[in-house]
Amino acid sequence: MTRIVSLSAKPYEIPLKRTFATSQGSTDTARGVSILLKLEGGQEVHGESVPVAYVTHESVETVIATVEHLAPNLIGKDVMSYAHLMHEINSFAHDAPSARLGLEMAILKAWSFYTGVSLWKLFGGALHSLQSDITIPLVENATLLAKDAIAANIHTLKVKVGSPNYMDDIERVKAIAMAAPSAKLRIDANQAYTAIEALKFVDSLTRLNIIPELLEQPTPASDPAALAEVAKYSSVPVFADESCCTPYQALKLAETPVQGFNLKLNKSGIRGVLDIIAIGRSASKILMIGCMLETRMSVAISVALACGTGAFRYIDLDSHLLLNETGENPYFTQDGACITLGEGMI
Repeated sequence: MTRIVSLSAKPYEIPLKRTFATSQGSTDTARGVSILLKLEGGQEVHGESVPVAYVTHESVETVIATVEHLAPNLIGKDVMSYAHLMHEINSFAHDAPSARLGLEMAILKAWSFYTGVSLWKLFGGALHSLQSDITIPLVENATLLAKDAIAANIHTLKVKVGSPNYMDDIERVKAIAMAAPSAKLRIDANQAYTAIEALKFVDSLTRLNIIPELLEQPTPASDPAALAEVAKYSSVPVFADESCCTPYQALKLAETPVQGFNLKLNKSGIRGVLDIIAIGRSASKILMIGCMLETRMSVAISVALACGTGAFRYIDLDSHLLLNETGENPYFTQDGACITLGEGMI
């Protein structure tokens, strides 16, 4: 009843409510892969993958190819042995975290269905709700979006920066701070700065009495020394994002002045995120959980993991607010910044 009989994958596209832009580019569409897992008992469950090439070097096409490659190794296996299956998936697709995530998600959802145990409980059941920020992308109407967030009772803004001239970013953050004076700010540069530029950026904001909660990935992921330099001298805590995709990278970062890690299921997989949580806690790093342009279903898995483990100080789970999905949200409710899982939904 609980053995896998087939696995398939197909692409999907969902329009965004508005353009989403970072220093790495812009898009009006969320693109991902839907993975369908069928069990011998007739149950069907879905997983999802949202690959982002500049983070994990995957694409929709490579995710589908990875699933098709792994399917013969998983068909006939019992989802009740989910830990063994996750180990197998990691062994065969070590360098494909987004593809791994879609398979892990489907397997755990199937396990949850047959055991009657929610993923929230499986991950520990520590919290019942979360307080998330909302992202202000690198767009011209950023101040209007900031005002809209405050009106929606979301008072923490994750502001994307990374203009060709960092001085323009300073003026932009200043304008957002003036438009939403009650808001807490988190800054995400998506690798746009040199170490010197990042430190000048922080110093300029400090002189304006704008003190963000954190500065995320200010320098290129390919230059860990630059990230460590910014973390050493910055008056604002520095978080690794694109530099922290694997447990091995987290181990290396644990030895640096970097103050925190931003974890995402699509860049590490579920097993990878759980491993990085353990590393981060052992090294006394501050943990944040974020997302790609993921659907409500995928966000719900992150919510279940974040609530279940209780490991995260900062929550950045807002992509469902950016996608133009149809129908009701069957997975969780949101009141302002507060996200609450429905009983038994995930």
